Amino acid sequence: MARSQVVKLDWHENCGTRANPIPIATRRLIVRDGRWRVDLSFRNETHVTFAVFRGHVVGGTLFGLEPFETTSSREVLRRAETSGAKPRTVADRFSPSKPRVFLPGQEWSGSFSGLGLLPAGTPIRVVLGSFAVTGKVPPGFFFSFACISKRAVRLN
Repeated sequence: MARSQVVKLDWHENCGTRANPIPIATRRLIVRDGRWRVDLSFRNETHVTFAVFRGHVVGGTLFGLEPFETTSSREVLRRAETSGAKPRTVADRFSPSKPRVFLPGQEWSGSFSGLGLLPAGTPIRVVLGSFAVTGKVPPGFFFSFACISKRAVRLN
């Protein structure tokens, strides 16, 4: 299992499309005493509203961390097609609390954290979601989706 550590990530990614971006800035990952925390911000630069939800869990989300076997984007796509994006460790705290709905132009910046031991030496990706489009689905999007980081971190 990974030891206690602070990893500066400084990732800048887009979960949306060029025409409808959802920029995500992942600043760092902190692992301590059986808990982890991700500091990041993201902004809805699309023209639609997104609801944030986790089916069958009132007020729940699928924000968290997901270990992968490789750093290949093919593995991410394969897993999304077969089992959906379901992080192994799910956040149970948000600071500040995240909205249940993200309006066009709205931004959230803070941290989310959860319980769970993380494996050392294994590629780990950040997962945000699930999001559901509340209006007409823009080209390049699905009605419901999660944002999985394109980059992965290996912990010591």
